[in-house]
Amino acid sequence: MLVSGKARRGTVLGVAVGVMAGVVLVLAAACSASPDTSPDAGTAGVEGEPAPGAVDDPDGPEGPDGSDGAATGAGAGDAADGGADAGSSDGATAGDPAGGRLTGLAAEPRPSHEPAPVPPWPGTAYPDDDGHPDEGWIEALHSETVVFGCGDGNFCPDEPIAMAHLAELLYNLRFRSPDGHERPTIDHALADIAAVCRQEPSCFDRRVTAGQLALILVRAFDLPPTAAAADRFDDIDGHPAQQAIETVAAAGILTGCDETSFCPDRLVTRSQAAAALMRALGLPPTAPRPVPWQLELVVGELEGGGTTDLRAPAGDDRLFVTLKGGTIRIVAGGVMSDTPFLDITDQVRNDHSERGLLSLAFHPSYDDNGRFFVFFTDLDGDGRIVEYRADPADRDRADPTSARPVIAIPRGRYLPNHQGGNLQFGPDGMLYIAVGEAGWYNDWPRNGQNPHTLEGTLLRIDVDAPGDGTAPYGIPPDNPFADGVGGRPEVWAYGLRNPWRFSFDGGNIYIGDVGHEHREEVSVAPAAAGGLNYGWSLFEGTSCFRGTGCDAAGLVHPAVEYGRDDGVGVIGGYVYRGDAIPQMRGHYFYADFTGGWVRTFRWSGGEVTEHYDWSRAVERPESARFSWSFGVDGHGELYLLTRWAIWRIAPASSS
Repeated sequence: MLVSGKARRGTVLGVAVGVMAGVVLVLAAACSASPDTSPDAGTAGVEGEPAPGAVDDPDGPEGPDGSDGAATGAGAGDAADGGADAGSSDGATAGDPAGGRLTGLAAEPRPSHEPAPVPPWPGTAYPDDDGHPDEGWIEALHSETVVFGCGDGNFCPDEPIAMAHLAELLYNLRFRSPDGHERPTIDHALADIAAVCRQEPSCFDRRVTAGQLALILVRAFDLPPTAAAADRFDDIDGHPAQQAIETVAAAGILTGCDETSFCPDRLVTRSQAAAALMRALGLPPTAPRPVPWQLELVVGELEGGGTTDLRAPAGDDRLFVTLKGGTIRIVAGGVMSDTPFLDITDQVRNDHSERGLLSLAFHPSYDDNGRFFVFFTDLDGDGRIVEYRADPADRDRADPTSARPVIAIPRGRYLPNHQGGNLQFGPDGMLYIAVGEAGWYNDWPRNGQNPHTLEGTLLRIDVDAPGDGTAPYGIPPDNPFADGVGGRPEVWAYGLRNPWRFSFDGGNIYIGDVGHEHREEVSVAPAAAGGLNYGWSLFEGTSCFRGTGCDAAGLVHPAVEYGRDDGVGVIGGYVYRGDAIPQMRGHYFYADFTGGWVRTFRWSGGEVTEHYDWSRAVERPESARFSWSFGVDGHGELYLLTRWAIWRIAPASSS
């Protein structure tokens, strides 16, 4: 039975009784009749998709949390965490208040609530009514009342409607009158249905015929009867609903099954009922809001360990794609170059973990100086940020001899997870570096809350300054710990777990931080605010992580969070600022490693607005299921990177 979100069967039965003889006689006859002998009513729901993580690759994709693609559900993201030797003192960092003690090892996440579900794009309420003749009426009904469809997000427009669901829809429409007051006539019709179905409970599950619908509509909307039978239909003479049929036909609410027949005993489909109810209310059909974007394949069947990042210098038509194995390849005109732009595979440790070549960032003055930066894990497992320069004689090639080490993040062989690994130049021209907290289970060394370590932080350095002789970069004087008191001079923010992807837009920074066992989160904060604490491992999202009564004062709360039923690893993205899809300008795109969805929201007035899940509206091939990263080209257009393919977020053909 199709379920409404506002009324349940018990609510309908509770309506005050007022009996209309004609309705009672017809419904009583229907309820005492033999089971429906209707044409094929269709099936509710759609064929189920494979469970997240069901992939053909025997190794399975590694996620931003070190999770194997086949490991999903609560705790799957930290399945690899146990690989780190939690009892080793190697995790203690100089200046760590924990002093290497096994503190917090028994901490258990305690989610206090479930995040609210993300609504679908409002252009279409149901994926299975797209292109249906009654789609506009179905959408109008959805906008007037709460209707969840027949299951799996569908409406099943061609399935016969049950009496109970028709009653529920009427109940939800009681206040849809021109003056906003309740329509007592709808209550009367509901009472008629209740009176009959009390005597025969199976009546609620019976399918509604066209004649029954005519009688109910006349009662519910107090339609004046026609002066005399119009004799427009040749199959209703003597039918108990003859007068009601003539009335609804004269009002343009029901038109019959052909020019001369009404087919009073034919079952009414859900879409036909939606159309009739909206016509009875005097409301027009709703034109579905066009879906503005789609996924368009750029390059597929990639090799090289999987895609991890895609960038381009401002104004450049080329795409620079980092592959986890250690190469950067150029895509031009939809074709990937045979020769890498940069090949450091002999320096990169790319094993079954989060290690590899993870990100690149072009210097803001790249066109003049050819400088760019990469983040990778070296053969010892340590994080490395290294500067390179393009070959002045061939800008399609980097000069491998120009390598200049910038900063090292000691990790070692036992800590393969939570690399972070993203690089971005901020609007201030500084280089920002996202670093994970090393992957210790429950963050027992408390790296997340320790700004004296590089772990679990966002670093900010000046790569144009000469440094003080101890490092090949400068410390911006407005860094919160620039003097080394209270934290490392490079640290800009802390309290992060695995900030796999972050980005800037205008005056804000957006950080997708991968959760532990219960929460994934996206945080938005002022880009110019240093010293912010994002809460890990005191909190996982908004859930208190260590004990009860956690004090959230002074912490950055997530803008968006979701539970492990929705995925196992958030993939932070970008705010769209391109020109190809003007309807999406200002919307932040993000995804999940295994969730199979892409979502967007706008950040306005310090809060999330227009938060949409595009799973129903945008077709996503199975080969695009596992999201690894987002990319942005030199013109502000966005890309979704899956393990072996690059997809452009392109204008929809119908928009």
